[in-house]
Amino acid sequence: MSYYYILFDADGTLFDFDNAEMYALSDLLAKYGVEITEERHALYREINRAKWRGFEAGEITREQLQSSRFRELFGSLGRPDVDAETANAEYLDLLADGSHLTDGALEVCRSLYGRCELAIVTNGIARSQIRRVGKSEIRKYISKVFVSEEIGFSKPNPLYFEYVLGKMQITDKPSVLVVGDSLGADILGGAKSGLDTCWFNPRGVANDTGAVPTYEIRSLRELTDIVI
Repeated sequence: MSYYYILFDADGTLFDFDNAEMYALSDLLAKYGVEITEERHALYREINRAKWRGFEAGEITREQLQSSRFRELFGSLGRPDVDAETANAEYLDLLADGSHLTDGALEVCRSLYGRCELAIVTNGIARSQIRRVGKSEIRKYISKVFVSEEIGFSKPNPLYFEYVLGKMQITDKPSVLVVGDSLGADILGGAKSGLDTCWFNPRGVANDTGAVPTYEIRSLRELTDIVI
């Protein structure tokens, strides 16, 4: 199969989000006199993931997601006095400085560049995502960055992908491959839009969802065998 357009998810796919999140959360908590620990990081990740699942399911808005995660976190840490909206804004600024890439991301983007058009499709927050891409080593290989917050639709909504295909002037769906680590957003969204998908599953977790990827890889380097 020949693919000429690769739509990469950002966090957890091209970007090492766990690393960036850890540094950003550590600096944020320190500002409010709270020391970061593995347990506190795990607590935030549990809260944050639940909020994102609710957002992707259409149960809460992006604004509710951003404020409620820190309201719940600081409440659990005994600091209900911390303003959640202010904390969220500070966190996003710190997160924007984290442009760490996942293993193989730079190599793969460099290899595919010139053979395919590479774009980023993300449900992340615009104020941090645009800055992170701009500061990263892969910026010169990425033609476009599509942030759901700016579009008005989020993955897995097919309207999100319709917008992306329209902006990229793509009419041949079989020439597009969606690559991401989220079964619920990337793989399901791509499949619902009639696009082939590649599930980046570095930890080898079981797929207990109804989303069926066209391909599954453990390393981003495997992508070159699929595309080229």
